[in-house]
Amino acid sequence: MKQMIRNTKLFMTSLQGSVFATWLLLLMASVASATETPAQKARTDFQKVNSLYAATPSYSLDMQYSVFDSHAGGNLVEQKAGKYIKHGDMSYSRLLEIETIVNPRRTITVNHEDRFIVISDTKKMELSPLQTDVQNLLAQCSHIKVQDLGTSERHYTFLFSEEEEEAEFSQIDMVINLKDYSIKKMVLYYNQQLPLTENDYYAKAKKPRLEITYQAFVPLTSVNASLFAETAYVSEANAVYKGKGKCASYEVINQLQSVRFKKK
Repeated sequence: MKQMIRNTKLFMTSLQGSVFATWLLLLMASVASATETPAQKARTDFQKVNSLYAATPSYSLDMQYSVFDSHAGGNLVEQKAGKYIKHGDMSYSRLLEIETIVNPRRTITVNHEDRFIVISDTKKMELSPLQTDVQNLLAQCSHIKVQDLGTSERHYTFLFSEEEEEAEFSQIDMVINLKDYSIKKMVLYYNQQLPLTENDYYAKAKKPRLEITYQAFVPLTSVNASLFAETAYVSEANAVYKGKGKCASYEVINQLQSVRFKKK
């Protein structure tokens, strides 16, 4: 009898422990469900980022590009400034040695390093270069990390499977300014080894990282319209385009739809 009572007590203690454990798991599950996941937080934050840039019809933004020869630390290979100006449905950008002018009629891309100009039809874009297709980003990444840096910044890390050879990046970091939901910094970790030294055939290819720091986001009340004029770079006569001014010697590549269809 004593043994039976002892066994019964042990059983009841075990049962109580089991009930308590079940209750604890349910409590933890309910708390977890009430807590925003990194993916949910990313959707909310980047919707605010996109709304900021969409709601600001005219603005300028200074950028700094820094290329390093490894994912962690590494040597600074190149550092240059960039500029992006948006005015309604027109934009101008200078990133590294490439200038791009977008107006409702044409998109002109000028490559000063290789000395050529590409002329193409302007395509309606749903997102500006500063906006993020967060749904596509979340669908492609394998893991997300989020960290608040004080009360003014939030750091997102999007990790991608390095086993996928076609993946351009193994990781993307983005820092958001929580005061206005502008992007402060983006870091791209390239998945492929790339040659970083031009004209050096013996240089070892490495997996670089590109850090883009966004500076001085300034809403504008007026912009000089000539900044978006294609006539600053090319001239047209009888549907034939030639380089103009400082681009007079550049090769012109005509990718206009009307020209391509006419050739066919």
